[in-house]
Amino acid sequence: MITDTVYQKLEFAKLRLNDLKTLIANNQLAADPNARHQITQEFFFHLLGSTEYLAQLINENRELGFNSNEVAVFKIVKELKRLNPTDGVITHLQCLCADTKREPFPEDPYSDDGLIYRIINYRNEVVHRGMNPFHFKMSAGPRAAFFWLDPRNHSLGQSQYTVVEELFNMYSFVEKKCCNALAVIG
Repeated sequence: MITDTVYQKLEFAKLRLNDLKTLIANNQLAADPNARHQITQEFFFHLLGSTEYLAQLINENRELGFNSNEVAVFKIVKELKRLNPTDGVITHLQCLCADTKREPFPEDPYSDDGLIYRIINYRNEVVHRGMNPFHFKMSAGPRAAFFWLDPRNHSLGQSQYTVVEELFNMYSFVEKKCCNALAVIG
């Protein structure tokens, strides 16, 4: 595993984000659900793929000894904390994992914890469950698309940000944490 693989996954996610922007600009987001679903799947797949590649890279760099098929972000964080709790990479890496099955929905869905929770949940929603996390607002003005804060629980409402704003915020968050972690491991 090399550093460029993490950057490559981030670049792939950015390309899918731009594809979604194009669908929206062409007023096709609601009109073409298959394209929307495919691009959204690929965005989250690549975005979280960058964190998984980062975990692989840290496993190798820190010689943690995990077999590559056992590596997960949370496992790497746990092992780093056990071996060297002052390792500078922990701060950046631990922000990139959440257990959406066991942990409750975060109080602040826009905080770092809220963002990673929702990123993982949205990825699971579109990739593993084949569901649609979008909420469309049709009005006299321009149509707007939002994500449900938690597609499993619509009573939490929709995001206060449009899909494009959300995806950009999510991308920026993951990119920053991955780049910071890569800077620490050299």
